[in-house]
Amino acid sequence: MSNESNICLVNEDSIYYRGYDIKDLAAVSSFEEVSFLLIYGKLPRNEELIEYRSELQHYRYIPESLKQVLERIPIYAHPIDVLKTACSFYSTISPESKQNDIYRIGNRLIGSFPSILFYWYHFSSNGIRINTQTKVNDSFARHFLKLLNRGNNNNNNNNNNNNNNNNNNNNNNNNNNNDKFTTEQEEEPILEYVKALDVSLILYAEHGIETASTFSCRLSASTRSDVYSCIGSSIGTMKGVLDDGSSSEAVMYLLQPMKSPEDADKKIMKMIKNKQRIIGFSNEIDQRTSIIKEWSKQLSIINKNKNNCDDDDDDDDDNSLQTISERVEEIMFDVLKVHANVDFFNATVFHQSNIPTRLFSAISVIARTTGWMANIIEQRCQSKNSLPSLLYTGSDPIPFTPINERVYFHNENFKIPNSNL
Repeated sequence: MSNESNICLVNEDSIYYRGYDIKDLAAVSSFEEVSFLLIYGKLPRNEELIEYRSELQHYRYIPESLKQVLERIPIYAHPIDVLKTACSFYSTISPESKQNDIYRIGNRLIGSFPSILFYWYHFSSNGIRINTQTKVNDSFARHFLKLLNRGNNNNNNNNNNNNNNNNNNNNNNNNNNNDKFTTEQEEEPILEYVKALDVSLILYAEHGIETASTFSCRLSASTRSDVYSCIGSSIGTMKGVLDDGSSSEAVMYLLQPMKSPEDADKKIMKMIKNKQRIIGFSNEIDQRTSIIKEWSKQLSIINKNKNNCDDDDDDDDDNSLQTISERVEEIMFDVLKVHANVDFFNATVFHQSNIPTRLFSAISVIARTTGWMANIIEQRCQSKNSLPSLLYTGSDPIPFTPINERVYFHNENFKIPNSNL
């Protein structure tokens, strides 16, 4: 496996995609532009970007055979596993070939992952089959939020109907869930929600070989495995909460029970005293954090205004998620001298955009697929397959002993332990 790359540079000053500062990309670019940059190695011209967006839009459609698979995945499945399953299924119906090459497969996965996620989410939650197509000119982020909101009106109506019906009628309604189908619920998402998600996708798109999921991706690619296997390996690795981009869900579960900054003080100090791991922080400064934190602040202000929160409360009495999260950030730096990473304030951005917490990690997968594709392409071009070696720390050579002659010095009541790993 090669240890050279021209895709991403992470240093103390910033993060660079193909030489472009991520701060500039987040400020003036779009996720589709950054995706093109990572995969094709350069920023697109206007006609190239139009064509690329059109290709991603084409893949918003998912085949009926895949819909049938998604309808069989239970609601309690992890969303990352849903995406991994869909990726594997695509490898069986549309395997890699000269005609179906690495670029086409990568764009198909990027373009279809939001459709896959929300088709499963709405069907498993409410038995609703959504139409995964949105307007042709909808950006990737706008498309994502529109799919999230599809079926909401149906959900509210179903809840009202269920409250007014007896148990027999409820059973009938449940039996008819499979007949529900939603097309367009075209209420436009709030512009700032769209932009905040777009920025989040850009920040998550790539982070170098230092991340476990990208290392896994390149390792698989170095064996000349097919694209789907490389991406599937990366998706499975990102499910671990220690990988970059996958802990925003855990951050939200940390913040949600906190009712005020004072409550945050008590809970965080207790966790520190008990030496509990607090997700969303690291010893090094994450250059992406300040960017997404600003968007979190903006969404907090917008949501307060939207909810008519213009009463006489003082700022000191502000118990908003933003205020609580900033207080947690302060405590962690004051006490442990650690810094909030991008996952920490991405969690608050997603929550304030009304994205369900259990879907947070899936967003990281969707965004990082662009970076994984860039690394697969680069690894294949370099054609190196050198694996890291491990330092052996086991026993010296031991002669084999027949089973009836083996003598052990441990407790005679020894049992095979249950795994706590």
